Amino acid sequence: MDNSYIIAIDFGTAYSGYAFSLEKIEAEIEPRLKYWGQQVALRTPKTPTCILFDEHGKFLSFGYEAQSAYFKTRGDEARKKFFFECFKMSLYGKKLNSDVTIEAANGRSMKALKVFTEALRHLKEDALKFISENAGGKQFIASDFTWVVTVPVIWDPSAKQFMREAATQAGIVTAGKEDRLVIALEAEAASVWCKKLPADGFETENNSRVTFEQASGTQYIVVDCG
Repeated sequence: MDNSYIIAIDFGTAYSGYAFSLEKIEAEIEPRLKYWGQQVALRTPKTPTCILFDEHGKFLSFGYEAQSAYFKTRGDEARKKFFFECFKMSLYGKKLNSDVTIEAANGRSMKALKVFTEALRHLKEDALKFISENAGGKQFIASDFTWVVTVPVIWDPSAKQFMREAATQAGIVTAGKEDRLVIALEAEAASVWCKKLPADGFETENNSRVTFEQASGTQYIVVDCG
């Protein structure tokens, strides 16, 4: 199996998703996306960063499915569930370790490492399943890929290490394969993409063959309006 295969997970504050490429790294990579939301009559490149656990802390669902299932429950049943949304920035400004907890919608707490691990595990398993279903019968496992997980620029080293640990526990990387996980800064990833766009405008449909990277003296600013 070609280890130049890539899956990149955008673990967002409000929405999350992934893109993948089965092309050679040296080639001009055109990433492919999974679209979400069919069960709620939508087709979006990301799904809400929501995760649902049962009253015993067992993972139930993620994204639109978690959001829909939780909002359909009422009263005591809803209060028993652990529902987390927009939880990524709960890591910001905290001194992180494996015992740090975050609060669910019902006011009960769960270890942050478990919440992030199960979210990444779901995205990993969904990506492998989706790619295998669309690869002409070829089956893939996590070690076939180099994985990229994006993190905010403002996160300190402990938060980045926390995400690496969550990715490891989620089975994205295994012992001896740590180099297959790349923690990428969101702004830097956006900037790399911008450099590949046409120099006379960011429209990808533009016919210009000259990119920002090739245009001498061109300047641009990346602004995250998330």
